[in-house]
Amino acid sequence: MKIPLAWLRRSVAGNLRAQLILTTVAPVAVLLIALTIVGALALISLTQALVQDRDTELVQLAARQIADDWELSVHLLAQVASAEPIRAGRRDDAQGLLRENAVLQQRFDLLSVTNAQGHVIATEGGALGQDVGNLDYFERAKQLRRPVRSPLHDDGHGRRVITVAVPYFDGAGRFGGCVLGTWDLAGSQLGAPVASIRVGEEGYAFLVDQQGAILYHPDRSLLAAQWMEHPSVAAVCEGGAGAQTIRWRSERTIIAYAPVPLTQLPSSLVADESWEGWGLLTSQMWEDIVAPLQPYLILMLFLLLLALLLPLAFLALNSRRIVAPLQSLVAQAEEVAAGRFESRVSVDSGPTEVRELEEAFNTMVAQLLKYRNDIQNYVVSILNTQEQERKRVARELHDDTAQALVVLGRRIELATDLTSRQELVRELDELRDMVDDTVRSVRSFTRDLRPPLLEELGLPRSLQILGDRVSRDESLEVTVRIEGQPRQLLPEVELGLYRLAQESLSNVRRHAQATRATVELVYDAATLALRITDNGIGFEAPEDPSELVSSGRLGLVGIFERARLFGGKAEIESAPGRGTVITIGIPVTTIVLAPDDGIRP
Repeated sequence: MKIPLAWLRRSVAGNLRAQLILTTVAPVAVLLIALTIVGALALISLTQALVQDRDTELVQLAARQIADDWELSVHLLAQVASAEPIRAGRRDDAQGLLRENAVLQQRFDLLSVTNAQGHVIATEGGALGQDVGNLDYFERAKQLRRPVRSPLHDDGHGRRVITVAVPYFDGAGRFGGCVLGTWDLAGSQLGAPVASIRVGEEGYAFLVDQQGAILYHPDRSLLAAQWMEHPSVAAVCEGGAGAQTIRWRSERTIIAYAPVPLTQLPSSLVADESWEGWGLLTSQMWEDIVAPLQPYLILMLFLLLLALLLPLAFLALNSRRIVAPLQSLVAQAEEVAAGRFESRVSVDSGPTEVRELEEAFNTMVAQLLKYRNDIQNYVVSILNTQEQERKRVARELHDDTAQALVVLGRRIELATDLTSRQELVRELDELRDMVDDTVRSVRSFTRDLRPPLLEELGLPRSLQILGDRVSRDESLEVTVRIEGQPRQLLPEVELGLYRLAQESLSNVRRHAQATRATVELVYDAATLALRITDNGIGFEAPEDPSELVSSGRLGLVGIFERARLFGGKAEIESAPGRGTVITIGIPVTTIVLAPDDGIRP
């Protein structure tokens, strides 16, 4: 039945309740609808941004870990290549060496040894007599005298493989052949470190080469497929890193990507350009990410419909109880978007549905905080690994290189005593001085790599030793002050603070043109502060630390990142001609205290 428009106008005009509902509910309804849409969009956008940031950091850390793992595999191949049976060309011994090397068999699908002409003379899983001498990677390894990696190719037996070739040389330095480690795309060794990466509940990681070919994917039917048309694959093949939310083959996914930085490692084994170009990607379905939010979005819609049906009086009396929690939720969402995960929405006496939404938001923020803490713990493990490697390099430099240089200096002195030619004596004296300078440089470099007795002496004494050494070796007067009662911190925290001081003094020495610097370590009940002050030329300190990257001040960027790692923050105060003050503040919590210490009341 059609209601006449004129009759509807008369009914509304003569009915006060209808007028109140029409004039009051309509604006409130519009407002509630707008708030619901904005809140949902903000929540979805925030979730997307946080997940993209998390996945970007995760994929970069995972790519570095995979690079370290593959570098270790090449190092193990190089050890085999340096073995006497290989260098001497003893086939039976070489075969036994490959057969007994269980570690390499767990890292490569095939292991082989060739002679100088490229014929396989020993193999584990391959074919004897196979000729690889005409392949580019074999010739490249021979010419460059260093390990190289082949592109994806057919090995002649119907297998799609990638080969790592490590050249070896006989006692006279002549090229003897290569030790080959082969990854078969149909095998499991190449993708083993990638398969262990987990992204959320259902996410996964996959690997591509510089041509966009898939080298590892959980869906094995995609192996060797060309995905260069995929936006993220194209981006990582161009050397980019980041995360994208895209629709790929009718599915919306968040893809994070980063190059595998093999050539950026300090090892010279993987310095050839053939090690460049591979990329790691992680994929997570957007539906899986937002699935936990869908019940609450439905709940928000239900609350909206309920609010539209309530009488005007209820809206007038209870609008504050409904709107205030939502405003608090938006404010806390902005806090979380800014990276401050410690804040929480307070669950007050508002409507039950709003409290549930607040609890759901708090749960989500707690989960995001857990993700960030997991990433921080992962970075700590990476830093610990780096420190162990620094200690190993320092030991080798001290025990091998420095001692060899000392012996070389003594041999030069003996040679000086054996000749009467003054010109030769002068040359030998200069050469001996150069060796002595090199020994001092190696020892200084060793001290920088390994903090002297940090575990035994503690952070305060180690900082004093660092200041004394810089004052002694450089034209920079360093004063170290310790304030408050020192507290025992976790070893990685003390090491991180020591590295922060070391990096700060290095920046002062190289860039500040300063004559004096002060290092202050201040302990109090709630925080631990490390402050480095210099009287150098100073600079215009940006308000946003990210601008330091574009200005090339990567050392200062590293200081900010190390401070954030332990839940703290760094501040820089500087101006041209007025020196620089770097302050690192770390809250003293159970996260940074040693197990036998605690927070005093």
